[in-house]
Amino acid sequence: MKKIFIICLILIPFAIIAQEKTLLWDYPVKPGMEKWSQFKSMDEMYQSCQIPDAILKRLDTESLVDICLNFPAPPVFPLFNTPQEGFMTYYNNFNGIRELFNRKDAGQYLLKKYSMMSLSDFNPLWPLYRQGQFISHYKFVEAILSQSPIIESLDANGRKALLNEAIRKLDEKKSKSDLFGGSSFEINAWIIGKVLYSENKLVLQGYSQECIQTSIESGLLLDIDVNTLYQEAKSYSYENK
Repeated sequence: MKKIFIICLILIPFAIIAQEKTLLWDYPVKPGMEKWSQFKSMDEMYQSCQIPDAILKRLDTESLVDICLNFPAPPVFPLFNTPQEGFMTYYNNFNGIRELFNRKDAGQYLLKKYSMMSLSDFNPLWPLYRQGQFISHYKFVEAILSQSPIIESLDANGRKALLNEAIRKLDEKKSKSDLFGGSSFEINAWIIGKVLYSENKLVLQGYSQECIQTSIESGLLLDIDVNTLYQEAKSYSYENK
């Protein structure tokens, strides 16, 4: 945890994504503020990010999604054994995301935000830390969308839309493989795998059910070929147009 805390102090000040609208509530302490740099532990950092209960229940779902996606200390996924472990650190330490998972319309607003994201927004002239923040934000959003409660909150059309959007994003990443690759492909493929799994359409010939289930639950697709998963998703998407 100490290693994670140090990295958050160094890197997270550059990891806040610009808002498209004024939030109904915002974090009182954020990276770049003097108080943020004075935190001595992750617990102090997380505590400063909690949404007051009186405000939390009054936030509409779209505003809550904006707040959750702009969490000042999102997980640095490479520091965790699996993407799911990284996500659970975020989930266990932030009341906003736990509240969001209780909203029946959470999936539709998260999908809306995901659909608006585009690699065309990437600027190769950005400094390296800004490039890293852009790539990390994709992983963060995709890890949230990979969670079963979010997928289950979508209706059949919503799940189809999420699958198609995840495929489109993976196509975009492949076209920019100099920027995106490895773990970024895998977290994207995690969404694809979870949606297919929820539809009972994840077959993956040659892989044991135990291997498939472990990979889907952890988000670590080391034993599953991403291209095989991608082709299966493309076939399913084509058949259900």
